Amino acid sequence: MPESRCDLILLGWTAFVGFNLLSDFLWSGGRPQSGTNAKTADAAAALSTMTPTPSELFRGQYRLVANGSVNEEGTLRLAVASQQTSVASVRVSSLAMTFVRAGGTRGLRGFHSREMRFSGMEFAGLGEMTATGRFAVGGDRSCRLDVSLRLGGRPSPNGAVAKQQGDRAESLAGWLVASDCGFSGDFAAEAVDMEHLSQKVVHYSVMAIALAIFQMRCYLWQMRHTEDGPSAAKISVICIAMQALMDAYDSFLHLCLGLSTQFMFNAIAVVALFKFIMFALLEARYMLTIWRQRRREAFDEGWDAVRRELSWLYSRFYGVLIIGLILIYHSLDHLSIIVLCFQLYWVPQILTDAYQGSRSAIAPAFVVGISASRTLFVLYLWGCPENVFAGDAYPQLPGSPSTSFCILAASLQGAQVAIMLLQQRLGPRWFVPWRCMPWAYNYHGGTRAEPGTECVICMVEIEPEAARHVTAPCSHRFHRHCLEQWMDVKMECPTCRAALPPIQ
Repeated sequence: MPESRCDLILLGWTAFVGFNLLSDFLWSGGRPQSGTNAKTADAAAALSTMTPTPSELFRGQYRLVANGSVNEEGTLRLAVASQQTSVASVRVSSLAMTFVRAGGTRGLRGFHSREMRFSGMEFAGLGEMTATGRFAVGGDRSCRLDVSLRLGGRPSPNGAVAKQQGDRAESLAGWLVASDCGFSGDFAAEAVDMEHLSQKVVHYSVMAIALAIFQMRCYLWQMRHTEDGPSAAKISVICIAMQALMDAYDSFLHLCLGLSTQFMFNAIAVVALFKFIMFALLEARYMLTIWRQRRREAFDEGWDAVRRELSWLYSRFYGVLIIGLILIYHSLDHLSIIVLCFQLYWVPQILTDAYQGSRSAIAPAFVVGISASRTLFVLYLWGCPENVFAGDAYPQLPGSPSTSFCILAASLQGAQVAIMLLQQRLGPRWFVPWRCMPWAYNYHGGTRAEPGTECVICMVEIEPEAARHVTAPCSHRFHRHCLEQWMDVKMECPTCRAALPPIQ
C-alpha cells in the first residue's frame, strides 16, 4: 500500500508539471496573429503605452580600451526592456549587461562576470538608445558608465537604420565610456531566438524532472530493500549525505537562476522543486534510517537520547550544507572542479564495505540507476555545446563545453560502479593487499561437525566431511552460503545472538 501511494503521488506531480510546462511554453511562445482587426490593434497599442515590452536578449562580443590599447575582450549578454512614454517617439528603457572576460586577457577590475543595470531613453524614430549606470571598482569607489547603442545594427553610409524583423531588432551595436575610470569600449551583439530558447528550456526541464523522478523511484526501491532488519547499518551515511548535498545545491542554484533572470521562471522553479523533494523527503529520511540502525541502543533509551542523536546528525549535516553554499558562491569560477569532487560519492561506501568486511546492503540496480542518471545530467551540462546554459538567457557554466571533463566524469563513475559490483561478487576486500588485511576470524578453523548437526538457518543436516560448513566464534555451525546470506541481514548468530565478525 505505501508503494502504491508513492506511485500515485509521483504520477500526480508528473501530470501537474507537464501541464505547467506546456502552459508556460504556450504562453511564452504566443504571437499575435496577422489577421488582427484595426480595433484590436488600437487596443494593443493603447495597452503598450501603459505596460513595458518584454525584454529582448542579445549576445555578442565586447572590447574595452584603456590608454590607447585593448585591455579586455570577452562575451557580452544584454537584455533590453522598454516602456512607452507620453511622447510617441520616446521610450524609457532599461539595460542589463553582463560582461564575461575571455581567458588570457588581463581585464579591468569590476567587469569580470558582472551584471550591470542601466536606465535611459530610446528614440524609436532613430533606433537609438542612451543609458547611464554605475559600477563599483573596489571599496567605496564607483565609476559612471555611459552607454549608447543603435538597434538593428551599424548605420549604413546614408544614415539609415538596418532592417528589423517586425518590432524586434535583429542586432545592435554601440559603445560605452567611463570617463571617471579612464577607459572606453565598443560592442556588437545579435538577437537571441526567444522561441527556440523557450523550447530548449522546456526540453531541459522535462529531462531534469524525468531524471529526478527516476532517482526517486530508485531511492524508494532501495529503502524498501533495506527496511527489514538492520541491513541499513551497512550503508555509509557520508555516501547518502553527499548525494543529498548535491541535490540541495542543485535546487538552490536552479532557484537562484530563475529568480535572477526571470526567463521561463516556472520551468526552472519546477526543477528546483523536484530537487528539493528529492533532498528533503527521501535522502534526508534515508540518512535518518541509517543512523537509527547504527545507533539502536541510543534510540532505545528514550526521547531525550533520540533528541540528542537527531541534534548531532542534523546540526552537522546542515552546517556542512550552509558552509558549502558559501564556498560554492565564492568559487563559482571553479564549479567544474566542485562537481567533479561530488562525483566521488560512492567512495565512502566502498571504503565502508572494505573496513567492515561485509557485503554492502546497497542493491546493484540502485548503484547502476543512480550513477547513470547523475552522469547523464553532468554530460548534458558540460558536453552539449547548445544547452540552456550556453550564455543566452542563463550564464555559461565555467569550463563548458569540455570533452575531457565529460570523459573524466564518466570514467570516475564507471570505475566506482565496477569496484562496487566486484565487491558483491569477489568480496568487499578483493582490492586490498594481503599485507594490509586486518586480523580476521577463521571460520574454517573449527573441528569436524558431529553427526546429526543441523544448520538452523536452512534446517538441513551438515555433513561432517563437508568443506563448506563454517564454525562461528560461539562454536555454532552453519553452511557457509547460509551464514553469508544471514549476515547480509544481521551480523549476529542466529542461535545465540552473539556478534559475528565478517567472513573473509
